[in-house]
Amino acid sequence: MFNRKSSLRSLQRLNRKIYAVTNDRNYSVTEMFSRLHRHTTHILKAVRKEDYRTIRYHLCSALSWSLALANRFSFDVDKEMWEAYPGMCPYCSTVSCTCKTRRKERRSIKVPKRNKPVSLSAWQKMFWEIYPNIIQNSAIHLAEEAGEVDEAIRNHIATHNILWFQKIKEELVDTITNIFAVASCLHINMADEMTEYFVNGCPGCKTLLCECGYVTVDKPTISSKPCK
Repeated sequence: MFNRKSSLRSLQRLNRKIYAVTNDRNYSVTEMFSRLHRHTTHILKAVRKEDYRTIRYHLCSALSWSLALANRFSFDVDKEMWEAYPGMCPYCSTVSCTCKTRRKERRSIKVPKRNKPVSLSAWQKMFWEIYPNIIQNSAIHLAEEAGEVDEAIRNHIATHNILWFQKIKEELVDTITNIFAVASCLHINMADEMTEYFVNGCPGCKTLLCECGYVTVDKPTISSKPCK
């Protein structure tokens, strides 16, 4: 099972093990995205109201559905994330972003793989060092990225164009980075949260191979842990 020192890649594999069969049977790609979208909007609502009692649950669920979509499209989030963000901002090539206005295209930067984060905590820490932010901006950016995932998915379904597939990978990676950003703003360690989230396998039916399929609207877990 996942633990606090586990890698991002192992979390994606665990998600595949728990959910791949039931997702393939029960959900189209757009239905899977709808679940991701639901949790991102709840995160935005929590930030707007400054009511963070359920935000840990929605952050974990949003990350889980992001990884489920990556599994459906058969790409390695760890690999794509490092290619997009090799330890620095791909627009200004600095470790702590100094962009005033971002370029239209990311630069291609080659950094030794030995510098790549391994654990989920290390990935979260790296993004916070590159893009420190405030909670409101991070939540809004997360909502923007989720919308761009939706656009990319729908255009890929309509056209089957490889460029839209590449866009899906790019926008899902950006969505995950902004899940990290929201968590970091609230001093939430996603590795700790995902360890608890998957402690019994699927949080819904408590099995290692999901049997419930999240076919009903789940009840978010209320946390007593403080944020900030």
